[in-house]
Amino acid sequence: MSTSDLKSTFMTFCKFGDPKNAGTMTSSKFFKFCKDCKIVDSKNVTRTKIDLLFSKIKPKSGRTISYSIFKAAIPKIAALKYGDADSGAEEKLLKLIKSNGKAKSSGTKAKKNKFHDDKSNYTGVYKRGGPKTVGDQITLSKMADRSGANVRGVNSKYSANR
Repeated sequence: MSTSDLKSTFMTFCKFGDPKNAGTMTSSKFFKFCKDCKIVDSKNVTRTKIDLLFSKIKPKSGRTISYSIFKAAIPKIAALKYGDADSGAEEKLLKLIKSNGKAKSSGTKAKKNKFHDDKSNYTGVYKRGGPKTVGDQITLSKMADRSGANVRGVNSKYSANR
C-alpha cells in the first residue's frame, strides 16, 4: 500500500461526518477506522485496547492525531493485531487496510409495528381520519386579533363560548 493510499484512507475517516475536517482524527474516528478495516476482533483487539493505544500515541494535551502520528502508529497497531513476534505484521495490516479501507455508514432499519402500520387498530380521533386542520377553530391569528376585545381581552368574534 502506497503512502498516498494510506493518506487518502486516513482522510476518508477524518472527514466522515465532518467534511470540513482538515486532517485530524479523534478517538472515535480512530476506533471507526479500526472497526471498519476489520482490525478490531472479539479476542485480541477490543475497543478498550484501541482507546488505550490512541491515548498513548496522541500528544499529551491534545485530543486528536495528525497523519504523521497515525503513520507512526501503524507498527503499534500491527503489533496489537498480529503480535510482536510476527515480522510481516505491518505488511499484513496494510493489506487489511487496503482491502477494507472504506468508511461504512449504515442506518437502523425500522421494523414493522402493527399498532402504527395497521390502520384497523387505530382508536379515537385517528380512527375517524385524524384531527381536522381546517374549519371553524381557534387559530393563532384569531387569538392575536384584539379588535373588539372586552375588558378581559377576549374577542367576542372568536370566543370559544359563543
